[in-house]
Amino acid sequence: MSRLAAATVVAGLLSLAGCGGETAAPPREAKRSSRLVDFTKKPPYVNALEIDPATRDFLLATNRGLFRIRRATDAVERVRGVVRDRTGAASPVGTFLEVTAVGGGEFVGSGHPDDPRAGLPAYLGLIRSRDGGRTWNVVSRLGEADLHQIVEAHGRLYGWDAVLSALLITGDGGRTFEENFTPPGLILDIAVDPADPKRVVAANDQQLFRSTDAGKRWRGIDSGEAFRLVWPAPDALYRASRDGRVERSRDGGTRWSPTGTVPGEPYKFKAVSAAELYLALSDGTIMRSGDAGTTWTPEFRP
Repeated sequence: MSRLAAATVVAGLLSLAGCGGETAAPPREAKRSSRLVDFTKKPPYVNALEIDPATRDFLLATNRGLFRIRRATDAVERVRGVVRDRTGAASPVGTFLEVTAVGGGEFVGSGHPDDPRAGLPAYLGLIRSRDGGRTWNVVSRLGEADLHQIVEAHGRLYGWDAVLSALLITGDGGRTFEENFTPPGLILDIAVDPADPKRVVAANDQQLFRSTDAGKRWRGIDSGEAFRLVWPAPDALYRASRDGRVERSRDGGTRWSPTGTVPGEPYKFKAVSAAELYLALSDGTIMRSGDAGTTWTPEFRP
């Protein structure tokens, strides 16, 4: 079987299982809440953490759905989204949804229809919302792509596609893509150098990799479990380990220095700047650091 065929089969099974594949036992958070996450299901538990640029609210996607968290009050609202394709076929959407803000009040995402009987394929490809996640329209690759991670950088979208097991890059809003295979295994996170559009790091469950040619070639640069990544400044590449340790690299991932820790398993990293960082833990708790990862305090508890 070719690498492409093998990747397609494996990724398809993972996606149909709810974008799963993370099987190692994580550390247990103290008093872990099940309000927003269903721990009776297999991980992943949290799929996306985003900040709405218009309202500063958090958008949190979990295996229970998509939630808007009001920063001023900690009020939680379920976002009952609907996705439509060009034929008018529609389905509820929100569970296991990848969400990324791209400016102008728009979000892009990817995932699966919540109603398998709605007539949409299992993979939604690249989708777009202009109303905070309530309605989504298919942009491209319907039935073909399942983007687990989407990063906006340098006027481009970078996404890891679990169907192809490849890094997809588009500079025209999702009409056309450059495709390059990634290292074996489920890629848990990617990050792009803010100073170089060709420099990308990617993490699977056991290793950290770097590419200097937009994903054509990859080199392992470190080992470690389930790193979550964010790269807000050229000298500030952060990673969070499954055990809660947070580290910073000033040279693109070759050398790392510890900064702080969070009380649980990190799932999604979000950076507003090199100093202002957010981490969503496995139960939807959102931790904030205002000092480049040295200290962390709860910004929201479910």
